[in-house]
Formats: sequence, C-alpha cells, structure tokens
Amino acid sequence: MLAITATLVGTFIFVEHATARTLLDMLFGPRIYRENTDRLIDDGRRARPPSKNRPVKRSRPRPDTVRTSPVPDGQPLIQAKLPDAKPVLVVGDFMAGSLAEGLETAFVDAPGVRVVDKADGSSGFVRSDHRDWPESIGEMIEKEKPAVVVIMIGANDRQQFSDGNALLSDDWTKEYQARMTAFLDAVKKTGQPVVWVGQPAFKSKSMTNDLLAFNELYRNAAEKADGKFVDVWDGFVDQSGNFTLSGFDISGQTARLRNNDGIGMTAAGKRKLAFYVEKPLRQMLGNATSPDIAAIKPGAPVQALPGASGAPAKIDRLAPVSLSDPELDGGTDLLGAAPRPAAGGDKSARDRLVIDGIAPEGQPGRVNDFSWPKQ
Repeated sequence: MLAITATLVGTFIFVEHATARTLLDMLFGPRIYRENTDRLIDDGRRARPPSKNRPVKRSRPRPDTVRTSPVPDGQPLIQAKLPDAKPVLVVGDFMAGSLAEGLETAFVDAPGVRVVDKADGSSGFVRSDHRDWPESIGEMIEKEKPAVVVIMIGANDRQQFSDGNALLSDDWTKEYQARMTAFLDAVKKTGQPVVWVGQPAFKSKSMTNDLLAFNELYRNAAEKADGKFVDVWDGFVDQSGNFTLSGFDISGQTARLRNNDGIGMTAAGKRKLAFYVEKPLRQMLGNATSPDIAAIKPGAPVQALPGASGAPAKIDRLAPVSLSDPELDGGTDLLGAAPRPAAGGDKSARDRLVIDGIAPEGQPGRVNDFSWPKQ
C-alpha cells in the first residue's frame, strides 16, 4: 500500500511519495509535486468563462509587439500628368485593353504622356455591326487628338463574314484586308502616326495558327501605310516556339504571364506586352517621356535632359539585352561595360603586351613588381 506524507506550506501542498524510490530519488532526493490550492485569486492570467453581466476582456497587444508591414521599396512615384501631356490612343479588342494597362504602368513616371484606353473587348474587323472601326476611328481621333494611335486587334476575328466565306479563304482575306485598309486610311487622314501591335500566341493551337497568319496581314498593312509594326510573338512562347503560361518578365525573372485560360494576361504579362511598344513610342514622343519634362526648355533637342554632361553616367541597372536583337532595349552595352577607347587613342594593356611586347608596370607589393627598392 502506498504511503503518502503531506505537508502544508502557505498555499501550496508538498506531497511526498514514501515508496517506489528510484535511483534518482536516492541521488537527488525525493520528487516534490506542487499544486496551487488557491483557486479564488485571479491575477488575470487565467481565462474566466464569460457571463451575461461580465463581458469578455480582450487583451491588447503591446505597441512594441505590433507587426507592421513596411512600405515596399522601388514603387514608382505617381506624378500628376501635365495639362499638355501627349495622349497615346489605344484602340482594339480585349488584348488592346491589356496593352493599355501595361502602358499606363510603363509611363507612370512620365507626366508628359497620357494613355487613353478606348479598347472595345468584343470588337474586331469582322463584326462591324458591333463596332465599325473604319467608321468610328476618325471621330475618336478628332475628339482625343492623340500624338500616336496604337492598335492591337484580331483575337475576335476568327469567324466568317456575313457572306459566309470560310476563314482565311481568298475571298475572306480580301474582305479583311479591305477593312484594314479603310481603317488605316481613316487614321492617315488625321495625320497621326500608327503603331500596330501583333497578337501573341494562345493556348489553343488552332487559334495560334490562325493568328500567325493574321500577324502577317497586319505587318503588310502597317508597312504599306508607313506605320510601325511591333512583333510580340517571341515574348510569349518557349524556346520551341510553343505557347507558355510563364516566361521571363521585363526584369529577367520567371513570372506568370498568362491566365489559366491561356488567353488573358497577368499584370506581368501586360507590362511585358507594353515593353515591346515602349521603344517606338519613346522615339515618336521624344522629350515627353522624360520624368523631367517640366524642366526641359521648349525647343530643346529630342531626349536632351537639363544639365546632362557628355561623360557616361553611372548606371546601376539596365533592361535585359536580347541576344537576337540587342537594339530592343534601346542600348547595346551590357551592365558594367567599360567605355570603348577612342579611335587612334592610347592602346590597351593587352595590345601593348601582345603587339609591342611591353609588359604593364607592376604595382608596389605585387609579385610582378621587379623595381629596385628605394634606399
């Protein structure tokens, strides 16, 4: 039978087991169990059940324990657009709407550029009963007075005309080209330049194949009208030329570019779509794309910034350089590249060593320093 000895000390009971001694008990003494017998004192650390007369008291976190989310760095500062900002009119279907959002992000720091989104998601050149672009574009340009007209259209045009001609047949193609020509003629009457953006690949293979043929029609029509055609196809396919949901964003990081349906664009995809259109727009708009447009004097040379010097500025970051088209990002020098020596200038250390046989002078403390030490 187990014998228990209890001793009352203050408000605690110390209970000692007299039997079942172990080796640890003999070495370190008997084990003592404590039990708090004061159940009436509430120091606020034990939760009490709520009652009708006593509401539940919720503790507030201390100020030093409250976790706050810091403001993310690198966010572009949104500047107010100038009253005389140059409008960029974006027209077309739902893909044009995605392009307009990307362009708004691209020129968020340019107070001299204003993006006007007039895209109609369900429109195209086939369904003129929904919107007749050749008929309505002239009035739209007259109202908005844009500096550049950007068009991206065709994703809804994989259908027959009212006469029943098959898609991409000879008769269908002639009718489609006639409507594109009428549209471009209406734009040319206003004297505004045109940037035509091609369609990207889609998840549907049949749709992708049709849009490949559409892009050739768009390219030919834009070039005949002295417009600029922007091909975005390679930016939304993998290395094998197949459609991909993910790819490189404008910073060179892998990101999701398309929605799960294989049609719509994510935020990264919209920004990448606008990346292809930025270069021709910046060339056409000139100083208006500069964040310092308000400080540029009227009549200054295009792309000239106030206080700019001839010496190369220190650049911390550059846009990715395409191996197939280095001019895509507006520059040909990689990050950290040393300036090229002027023609007829001093030879490099390599040329002096290889051509003239003159070794470079050794710096003090290095193993190639063979100078006689000074006395």
